[in-house]
Amino acid sequence: MNFELTEEQKLIRSAARDFARAEIQPIAAQCDREARFPRTIMDKAREVGLVNVTVPEAFGGGGLGVFELALVTQELAWACAGINGTLSLNSVIADVFHVAGTAQQREQVFRRLASGEFGGYALTEPAAGSDVSGITARAVRTGDTYVLSGSKVWISNAPLAGFFVVFARTDPAGGHRGISAFLVERDAPGLSVGAPLGKLGQRAAPAAEVFFEDVAVPESARIGDEGEGFLVAMKVFDRSRPMVAAGALGVMQRAIDEAIEYARTRRTMGKPIIEHQAIG
Repeated sequence: MNFELTEEQKLIRSAARDFARAEIQPIAAQCDREARFPRTIMDKAREVGLVNVTVPEAFGGGGLGVFELALVTQELAWACAGINGTLSLNSVIADVFHVAGTAQQREQVFRRLASGEFGGYALTEPAAGSDVSGITARAVRTGDTYVLSGSKVWISNAPLAGFFVVFARTDPAGGHRGISAFLVERDAPGLSVGAPLGKLGQRAAPAAEVFFEDVAVPESARIGDEGEGFLVAMKVFDRSRPMVAAGALGVMQRAIDEAIEYARTRRTMGKPIIEHQAIG
């Protein structure tokens, strides 16, 4: 088995590395201190094809796979885990429509992502995160309409998002088979987004609570069949969790690089500390 990168993959990695060092690294510390995502970075990343990597080319995306996305994620996270988190979250939204949704939903969402719009993945609740089956937000069906109520927390990109993929319980007694997913516009009556939440790290990646007070959505907004929300979420995890690992690799590589650079420049007893046995 050959584990070497293809020439195209090497070019993608190189482009992401150059972008991370030229555009993200110089502003990363300030953006983290100010808890601010620099919107111009999204525009620049779109220009060079480093966001919406897995969105099909037919809809304006890169048309690449999850491996190429992992290469990009690792390089961008090297420069700033927070900025990378905001840029890469749209790939999670794209994942939803790679594994579910109608052709009309896929085209609509993919084109919006490719145009630079942000989406939010509204799954986590105070008592339910990776334990998807624990969510309590409700979606009550009335004819051809669902009425959503409840709240979500720590929703990445919520302050920036123009729409949300929302997971809610359509069958209170259905366990993990009682959850459905919906495509909900940010400006839907009854939907509100809280102030950005304070964080200890990755402060350039905004997150907030999202509240649903009798938010009515049409049946056509449901993603997949009723009761398939848990399955959709698990399939999205299959595609998105490796990106968490890729980002962590980028952060670890940065830590090693910074440590080596410090050891080469910090001098004690007449020589760089990297030349001392305990360090070098």
